[in-house]
Amino acid sequence: MDEADFSLFGSKNKHKKDKADATQIAKTPTSEADLRRIIISRPTTDDTYENCPRAGIALILNHKDVKGQKQRVGTERDRDVMQNTLLSFGFDVRVYNDLTFEEINKLLKEVAREDHSQNDSFVLTVMSHGSEGKVYAKDMSYPVERLWNPFLGDNCKTLVNKPKIFFIQACRGENLEKAVEYTSTFAVMTRDLGPAPAAPAAPQPVTYAIPSTADMLVYYSTFEKYFSFRNVDDGSWFIQCLCRILDLAACDEALRPEGVELLRLLTAVNRKVAYEYQSNTKNEALNQMKEMPNFMSTLTKTFQLRVKPKT
Repeated sequence: MDEADFSLFGSKNKHKKDKADATQIAKTPTSEADLRRIIISRPTTDDTYENCPRAGIALILNHKDVKGQKQRVGTERDRDVMQNTLLSFGFDVRVYNDLTFEEINKLLKEVAREDHSQNDSFVLTVMSHGSEGKVYAKDMSYPVERLWNPFLGDNCKTLVNKPKIFFIQACRGENLEKAVEYTSTFAVMTRDLGPAPAAPAAPQPVTYAIPSTADMLVYYSTFEKYFSFRNVDDGSWFIQCLCRILDLAACDEALRPEGVELLRLLTAVNRKVAYEYQSNTKNEALNQMKEMPNFMSTLTKTFQLRVKPKT
């Protein structure tokens, strides 16, 4: 049976303000030297992220029991399959179950202070209940941006110019994605991509100025304001499909020196969930519904995902 990662009976508290929502005026400390410093923005010819010795750190925040919400039965399947998938790429995988918001906040800040300079990327997977703009810890909800704020360029210097990837399995609202039928009549076309470009010259040391929010990818299990589905026996549609696509790549393209483009894999996940999955539940309001994963990207280069030696 399929369930949604949002409690239908928790709406009476959804407008409550929680401490994670506290808005503070951001003050950037400046000095005379900072004010006189001239920042220069310039173009770059680099179109692919650096190939580093290690895959990087991957965190998994798994939530089965959330205060005031229905138990997320089947989430262990998602946790275990995601752990195995990330391990197959050589990530340093760290799994945490049912952390409070305070524990999550402390953990993320600690990991952001680690040295990521020899890593390809950073990955954070969250599996929990959610609502519009929020995701749940064990004890409370918090704004989803709290997940990536510690890893922005001005907070985590060793992840500057490196992909920071966030997979979020959670509802984002109360809307349901209905099925729309269509008939395909066009033929598949192919095109010749031509010879591979010549290898670029050795890079020279140059200082660039980029936004602190650059080089992020946030991949949501569902569209904004919509439900996200999880099968109580098999796990969530999104995480299971994501891991299947990544596992296939880890056995083939990601083993090659050039690796495989991440966005192509994520598009394949979108296609698999959109075409192959439909809810099957005794709750008529949730039955025969669809789900559309989607990602927000500020990646500035192509990320070639590669299998790296285990660390």
